[in-house]
Amino acid sequence: MKYSFREVLSYLGPGFIISVAYMDPGNWATNISGGAKFGSALLWVIVLASFMAMGIQIVAAKLGIATGKGVAQLCRERLPRPVVLVLWTAAELAMIATDMAEIIGAAIGFSLIFSLPLWAGAILAGISSFALLGVRTAHKRGFRWVELLIMSLVGVISIAFIFEMALAQPTTGEITSGLAPSIPNASALYVAIGILGATVMPHSVYLHPYIVQDRRSRLIEDEGDTEEVHRRHFVLESVDTVIALFGAMFVNAAMLIVAAAALQGTGIETLNEAYVTLDGVFGGQASLAFGIALIAAGLSSSLVATMAGQTVMDGFLDLNINVWIRRSVTLIPSLAVVIAGFDPTSVLVTSQVALSFELPFVLIPLVWFTREEGIMGSFRNSSRTTSMLGIVIALIIVLNIWLLYSTLFG
Repeated sequence: MKYSFREVLSYLGPGFIISVAYMDPGNWATNISGGAKFGSALLWVIVLASFMAMGIQIVAAKLGIATGKGVAQLCRERLPRPVVLVLWTAAELAMIATDMAEIIGAAIGFSLIFSLPLWAGAILAGISSFALLGVRTAHKRGFRWVELLIMSLVGVISIAFIFEMALAQPTTGEITSGLAPSIPNASALYVAIGILGATVMPHSVYLHPYIVQDRRSRLIEDEGDTEEVHRRHFVLESVDTVIALFGAMFVNAAMLIVAAAALQGTGIETLNEAYVTLDGVFGGQASLAFGIALIAAGLSSSLVATMAGQTVMDGFLDLNINVWIRRSVTLIPSLAVVIAGFDPTSVLVTSQVALSFELPFVLIPLVWFTREEGIMGSFRNSSRTTSMLGIVIALIIVLNIWLLYSTLFG
């Protein structure tokens, strides 16, 4: 098959919505810590994690294209009710943890840029998230509006870090040395596990099969429900996913490289300290770009998390809750944590650890469903793909358990 540039361009969107999960405030905290402590030594971990994410997300999109359903819906249809309820509970707890990280990240950005107390930044982040959610109602006029909004916010994040990289001026040697696999010490191993283990976000796996449905429905209506139509859709969605996650990989790599240039050896690890230090090293424009990008990351991630939350409840329970109610329910714990005065960086790390519990509950069903010919038809995974995914998922699970154990028991 041959595809024109215009046709490829028209399919860009779902992958960028998913890419937001890979540059959310939780990733920021881990990347900044890695760069500040170990320079560019862990750059290779970001690259490895990004390629793992691409494979998982391409399979998640294939599930939606081949079946018209997502992981949650297939669980409801094919698994015993008690198992479904356990999976749904785990997914909802993960959604709360995800949203907490996004709102707190945006709150930190607002508080830094406008010199506000963190609680005021959190309230401003909450108000902004509701404003963005208003655009979500554009789904009635076409989901493309939602995609363009998210792509714009991703663009803000990317431009900010292109600017930061220009200021940092890393040498080719610094970058290439970071691409060579190495673990400087036991502490670096812990950070590497954090980067790798927190990369695959559960809500993005639930969401991806859902957000490809808009194009799938239009293609079936215009061209028919044929394998050739779905095959073309899958190829173009795979291109979309790879392009978007390459962009996310650049942002994560840039975070680590900028932190290595400005923060290495300073003992700084928190986002607040990074903001102040960037101001001193590169000037006020660098810290401003950092703060704006953090706000864009937090708000865009929050919107995507709300969309994923709707997908989870609808899929597992066949229950469609009003999006405004959904937004309010997941926002309350985030505001409560900030107003209670908990350390925001600690909360970010804790939220990522909490998400590690959910990963097996979504990744194992994903691989199980996509290997079944009765579900996927000719789109089912080959034995090689299933084996590779099994290895990736086993690695993610083991590293997340290790991260969780190390966090709880030192």
